[in-house]
Order: sequence, then structure tokens, then C-alpha cells
Amino acid sequence: MLNHLTYSVTFPSTGRTLSGDFSFQKGFGAITGPNEAGKSVILEMIRYSLFGTAALRGKAEDYKNLKVKLSFDVKGDTYTTQRTITSAKIFRGDTEIANGQKGTNNKVTEILGFGLKVFDTACVANQGDIEKLGSMQPTERKAMVDSVIGLSAIDDLAKWCGQEANSLASLIEGMEGGLVKPTKPEQPEGYVESSKINLAELRALNDELNQIKGRLSQPQQAKPTEPVAPTDTPAEELEQLVEKARAYETAQAELRRLPAPPPEFSEEGIDDWELRERLKRDLPVMTAEQIAQADADMELIRKFEKLDHLEKQHQDLLGVGTHTCPSCSHEWPMEADRVTQAAGKLAVLKAELAGVERPSKPDMVNIDVARRQLQAFDKVKDDWERVRDAKQPLYTRQQVAQFQVAKQAQARRAELEAVEPASGTSKELNALWRDRLAYEHELGSYQDRLSDWQEVEMARYIDEDRRADLEGTPAALAALEKAYDQAKIYEDRLATYKRDLKAFQEREKEIKARREQEQGYRKGREALTILRRLVKQHLIPSLNKVASHYISRMTGGQRNIIEVDEDFEITVDGQPLNTLSGSGKAVANLSLRLGLGQVLTNNVFSVFLGDEIDASMDADRAHNTALTLEYLAERISQILLVSHKYPQADYYIELEANEKNIN
Repeated sequence: MLNHLTYSVTFPSTGRTLSGDFSFQKGFGAITGPNEAGKSVILEMIRYSLFGTAALRGKAEDYKNLKVKLSFDVKGDTYTTQRTITSAKIFRGDTEIANGQKGTNNKVTEILGFGLKVFDTACVANQGDIEKLGSMQPTERKAMVDSVIGLSAIDDLAKWCGQEANSLASLIEGMEGGLVKPTKPEQPEGYVESSKINLAELRALNDELNQIKGRLSQPQQAKPTEPVAPTDTPAEELEQLVEKARAYETAQAELRRLPAPPPEFSEEGIDDWELRERLKRDLPVMTAEQIAQADADMELIRKFEKLDHLEKQHQDLLGVGTHTCPSCSHEWPMEADRVTQAAGKLAVLKAELAGVERPSKPDMVNIDVARRQLQAFDKVKDDWERVRDAKQPLYTRQQVAQFQVAKQAQARRAELEAVEPASGTSKELNALWRDRLAYEHELGSYQDRLSDWQEVEMARYIDEDRRADLEGTPAALAALEKAYDQAKIYEDRLATYKRDLKAFQEREKEIKARREQEQGYRKGREALTILRRLVKQHLIPSLNKVASHYISRMTGGQRNIIEVDEDFEITVDGQPLNTLSGSGKAVANLSLRLGLGQVLTNNVFSVFLGDEIDASMDADRAHNTALTLEYLAERISQILLVSHKYPQADYYIELEANEKNIN
């Protein structure tokens, strides 16, 4: 049942704004008013509040600033929807139960049990759309009705049951196709459990036998040969003899190197003679007078060289050229001042050197050496005067030093001559010592090798005895391994058999369970098919009965029977619906809609909205229709009829010719 509606909307194309605030009552309500007053908008806003933009007659963008709020009751609960073009909410009491356009739409469909298409067919007759049910194809009518009463869900569920049963049947067929009962393996003769067969001991003995055979297959070692001694003298004693021979040979070599006894000698006079010879080498080669004369000659040579330079300079200046006087033709040098200056210096120098012979140029390097020698000699002049007459000694200092060494060596001669010779040379004794040393080493090695050889021989003797004891081990091991392998094969096959048998039994059990499931699905499908048939058997006769009753009342008995068959083909008094007149179609469609509402939706949402449903009817038929609606008020909780006429209603909502309406 509808309780209260408020809305506000502006149409951008015209700039017109409509708004309303209406409360609805139980029973038959009539919405009246002039054209363009917004009567149909009230029904449109109710439909929009419930089902969103799909219920609008135009596009969403044609409704500007659209705001709608509707409260309604379903099965004892009060719900409120709040919508704009972009948002939506629904409340149960004060609790929000869905949000968003899609969520709110789904929640309304869940609450009512049907959607806009069913609502518009069973609960609404819009302006100019009263024949909508009749204009549907029979298959469309059938699908719509099936959806409302749940037959579509029954069909889907029955189909699903059939598919599940077929799927299980295919699965069972596949499972049975590969199902083979396993065969129990035959127990071998003399079977002993493999866990009780001890192979480790025989394998260890067999390994021992193989190791013994490997050792015995090695070539037998020859007995070591005892070495022969090169001498009976021990190596230690021979080493001492080698040292003795080397000491004697060293003493003899040193004796040969000792100098002969020196003659009588003395160191007297050697110092003075050596000083005299050293000073003699450094005596000056020139006297002081000779050095002074050389210095005077060098000074005179410099003056002659200066004279040569001035004469050349004077000639060069004259060679530069002369000036000639234009009046008297007198000539004078161009460098007259410099020529006069050079001529004056030249005359002075020539006068100074007149009558002087030009000396030869002395060797100033040797003169400087002689000058330094003369200066040095002045420092040792007294020593030279002391030793200049010294006599040359008989022996030089080096000879005296050699004589002193020879004199000291004579004391060593007696000591060296006292060293005794050995029994042979150091070379001979060293060779014999090395041979003896090698012999003694070889003798020690021989004892070790002999001991090792004896141990090997003893071990070989033991191995030969043990090999004889173990000779039968391989055959015994082969027989035991064969028995073990047969036992393992049997046990593996038996374990496989038990595992396969368990799997076989589990698969049989699973097949049985799935077969029971398959039968359950098939029984379910059969039950749903029966249920569908029972529902259809009840629905169509009920719809025919109710619709026939309504058309009879609305036509005043002119039309009495509406019949809808199982394929939802419609006839009125045996005449196809589409062959009736306009008024006949209208009243027949209205009867069917009212009947569907009574049969399908009235128990959930007992509401009927009609928009000028009597527009195509004459006065009598319109009056009968109004009476029928009054009669329906006893069966439908709420009827809202938009009309230009004034039917006998329980209450009226009368709109004025303006854009804002409040009842």
C-alpha cells in the first residue's frame, strides 16, 4: 500500500516545474484536474520511486533537479525510497537497507517479488497503454506470467536438475568404464617375508671374500736381499778419518803457502826519504822573477792588442765616408768627431810604445800553476831544507811490511808440521765413508722390508685359509637374494593389490553415492514438472474466472467470458482479442490486468494505478467500469485512478491548473 509521496521536478525543454506532496488512503482514490495539471506525473513519480529511471516516460536528462520520496507498506513493513537522477536509497523504517540506483532497484524487486514489467502489466494501466497486455505476443505474456508466479524459476530449477543428473550420469559412465576389480597376486612357493630374510650377513661375507680374492690376485713379493758391506770400519769412524785427512792436507797446503825466512831489515830513514820524494815532486818549476817577467810581458801584449784595435777602428771610421762643402769643395769625414777621438788615443799609445819590441805571448796557465806551487812551497820550505840531503834506505816500507809478516809466519810452521797424516787421502776416505753410510742405511731399510715381507706372507697365508672357508658364500648369497627378490615382488604386488582394491571399493562406493544423487536430481526434476503443471492448472482457470467476472460487470453483461489458453492466446466470448473494437479491447485488457493483479500480485502489493482507462469508452461502459473499480475496492487495498471524470470514489486528489499541488 502507498502511504505518502513528495516530489519536485523541472523540465528543461519548457522550464516548467512540478512538485507535489500527497498522502494516499486505503480504498478507491480519484486524481482529477484540468489538462497539464500533472495528474499522470503523480503515477509516473510513484513508478519512478519504486523502479528508478526505467519507469520514466522520457530520458533521464529531460528531468532536471528531480527529487522524489515515497513511503509504502509491504507485508506489514514500511519502506521509504529517496531518489534523484544520480542517487537512490531505501529504508526499512529508519534503517537504510540499500544504497545506489542498482542496489535500490534490486532491493525493491526483492521486496515485491517482481519488477517494473510485471508491475506495469498487473498493477498499472498507463495513459494510452491499456492495451499493452493484449498487444504482447502470446510467448511474451507467457514469459511475463511465468516470471511472476515463479514458473520460470521452476523451469530453471528443473532444467538444472536435469543437467546435474545428466552430468552425473556421464561421470558415472566414465567412472564405470575405467573400473576394473584388481586380481590378488599368487604367493610364491616357500615364501618368507622379506623383512625376515637377513642378506646383510651373507653380503658382508661375500664382500670379505671379494676383498681376499683381490689381495691374493696381486703378484707375490720377492724376499728382500741383504746388502754387502764395502768395509768393516763403521761410518762414524770413517767420518773421523776423513776429518783427519782433511786437516793434514790443509796443514800441508798452508805450509806451502808460508813465505821464506826474511833477511835482516830496519825501518830507519824510511820516513825522511818518503817525505823528500813527496816534496821533490811538488817543487816549483819557475822562480818568482820568472813569474814577474811573464806578468810584465802579458801587460805589454795587451797594450799592443789595444793599439791594433784603435788602428782598425780609425780605419773603419774613415771608411764610413766624407762630407763635401758645396761652396769650396772641402771634404771632411762623416764621423769626424769619433775619428778625431780615435786618432788622439792612437797617437798617445804609439808614443808610449815607440821603440818597444813586441814580446811573445806567455802560457798563462802554466804560469798560474807555477805561482800556486811557489805559494805552496813557501809553507813546506823548512821541511825540504831538512830532508833534501836524506839517503835512500836499503828496503822500502812495503818490503819491510812483507818481512814482518814472514817473520811472524815462522812461528806457525812448527805447528803445521806437527799435524799427522791419515791412512789415506781425504778423497779416498770420503768415498769409502759414503759407501759405508749408504750400506748402513740400506741395512736398516732391509730389516724393515724384511719385516714387512714377513707380515705380508703371514697375511697371505691367512687369506688363503679364509678363502677356502668362504668358497660357498656366493652361491648361498645368490639363492638368498633370489628368494628375497621374489618375496619383495610378491609383497609389492600384494601392497598394490590392496591399494587398488581399496580404491576400487571406494570408487564403487562413490559411484553408488553419485547414482543416488543422479536419481535424486531426476526425481526432483519430475516433482518440479508436476508442480509446474499443478500451478498452471490452478492459475489459468483462476485468471479466466476473475477476468470474465470483471468484463461482464464492466460491459453490463455484453461480454461475459475471457479465456486464456496454456499458450496464452486470448479470446473474448470465443472471438480473438485483436479482432475486438477499441472499447472492447480496452475493457478486455483492463479485465485481464485486474485479473492478473488479483491472481499474481494482490497478496504482496495490493495496488492498482489507472491513468484515464475510460478514455475510449462510451458513457455506459465508463460508468460500468467505475462501478467495477468501486467493487474492486473491496478486493484491492488501494486503487488510484487518474480521470477527467468524477467517479464515485472514497477520496479525491484534485489538482489545480498550476505547477505546485498539495492535497
